[in-house]
Amino acid sequence: MPETQTGAAATARRRASALVWQLKVDAPAPLDELLTEYLELARFQRERADNDKLRISRNELRRLVISAPDEARGLLEAEGYFGAQISTRVDDEVEGKPVVVTLKVDPGQRTRISKVQMIYEGAFDVALSDGDARAQALADGLMRDWGLPVGEVFRQGLWSSAKNAALAQLRAKGYPTASWSGTSVTVDATERTAKIFLVADSGPAFAFGDIRVEGLTRQPASAVLDLAPFKKGDPYEEKLVLDWQERIQKLNLFENIFVATDFDPTQADATPVVVQLRELPLQAATVGVGVSSDTGPRVSGEHLHRNLWGLGWQAKTALQIGKRESRGQVDLTSHPLPGRVRGLLSGQASRLLDSDDAQTTSQRVRVGRLQEGDVRERTQYLEYQHARVSSANDVVVSNASALSGTAQWIWRHVDNQLLPTQGYTGLAELTLGQTYSALDSTGTFTRAYGRITAYRPLPLNWHLTARAEAGQVSAGEDVSVPDTLLFRAGGDDSVRGYAYRSLGVKREGVTIGGRAMATASVELAHPILQSMPSLLGAVFVDAGDAAERMGDLRPKVGYGVGVRWRSPVGMLRLDLARGSDTGQWRMHFSVGVSL
Repeated sequence: MPETQTGAAATARRRASALVWQLKVDAPAPLDELLTEYLELARFQRERADNDKLRISRNELRRLVISAPDEARGLLEAEGYFGAQISTRVDDEVEGKPVVVTLKVDPGQRTRISKVQMIYEGAFDVALSDGDARAQALADGLMRDWGLPVGEVFRQGLWSSAKNAALAQLRAKGYPTASWSGTSVTVDATERTAKIFLVADSGPAFAFGDIRVEGLTRQPASAVLDLAPFKKGDPYEEKLVLDWQERIQKLNLFENIFVATDFDPTQADATPVVVQLRELPLQAATVGVGVSSDTGPRVSGEHLHRNLWGLGWQAKTALQIGKRESRGQVDLTSHPLPGRVRGLLSGQASRLLDSDDAQTTSQRVRVGRLQEGDVRERTQYLEYQHARVSSANDVVVSNASALSGTAQWIWRHVDNQLLPTQGYTGLAELTLGQTYSALDSTGTFTRAYGRITAYRPLPLNWHLTARAEAGQVSAGEDVSVPDTLLFRAGGDDSVRGYAYRSLGVKREGVTIGGRAMATASVELAHPILQSMPSLLGAVFVDAGDAAERMGDLRPKVGYGVGVRWRSPVGMLRLDLARGSDTGQWRMHFSVGVSL
């Protein structure tokens, strides 16, 4: 056969056979991964690996190779490389070997922002021209928070998100119909710089108008209206609407809540606000059983009336009967009044049997007011209470009544109030009172108490919880103070490894409260299994004591291990702890179930 015919036959066979090829991307990391992930050539190669029956013709491969540089350039420009040098090379076909397609990339330097200019039109521009302080603060905030500032590498993804974020901020701060009327980026590929120019049309400035509440049948509208953080005529802010909706949710009066505004430019100076509500049942009741290492088994019942006698007060009645602790309590709380203030009225009677079989009976009546806040709550109340402690032989070792006034502050600055992992909570109380019907002498007293708990995530998925508390009662040496106003330590939420309320002052063989107390705790927790992040193992160390004077404190140390479950109702704990001076291991837990 002539040679020309042999060569032609070989060429025909080669064209008829399957083309085997592979892509090689020669680019600096991480650009090599970017191109390998998104180039069409790379996609065909992955599909060929998943399906060996998939074929690609030489003409199709040639088309993909020709278009690859433009594809790569678009991907690189999105990452800030506007002067990249890109070339392709296709190796000759060799029988038995794949054809190697090489994409070589020299990305050069990234392009960085050299100038950002924002121009405004509409009511916002007028307010800036008039020297309005609120408008100027907003303009300063838009520039301060702009996502592509001078010096930043220009990326297409950041460019889009920066525009969206700036427009959302403008809309949330009083101009909800704002839009971009023009945006541009001018790139100097030689100097590797980019200039950004934006024009925002703010539209009219909106202000709050009348509020209309829908869906009420048993609850007064004042419960909702008095919580509003704005009044008619105030400049519109989206955050105020969201905060208000959250406040209404916390009332525990409504099942569904939706706050809507209609942004009609013709009503911009008095935008109506509509609150759509669905009320929860007027009354609710629950019963439950539980057991804890502190107080043993218990059964309980609770009744809630969300508008008692139509007076705008919620009434919660609770009864608990247990082996070591029984109590009855009634709490009346008013619906919010102007200024987020609530009225408080409560009464409680309880019986508690301690580990040394001493019995504490107490009664109290409290009246006051609560001022709520987003981070801080302040409560002020007057209280009458009586407490009596008797031994197992019915010998009275403490007995006193008192009338007192208390100011209490609570701070919550955490990422999740139910299951916090970062932030802190704090409590401070200051009480001034006068004792009556005392076992010893009567007189005045002061009481101070503080507690802080900090939460912090650590590297490698560890979580740190730290707590410290201290209290001091000051009174004449012979003045009796109700035991419920004194301090004890030990138990699940104090010094683990010691029985509940077992650390205090000894009198006639019975533990009673002391006038001074200090405790601290440090705990580290980590998920037991990565597949179950809500189940954690923990190690901890607690220390503290209660005594008659601060100088008499002899801190006891408890340490141990435990298991945590971040359940939908809060953190559930099971601990095994050892007291440093007892050598005994104690289990600490608390479990309750509603029936």
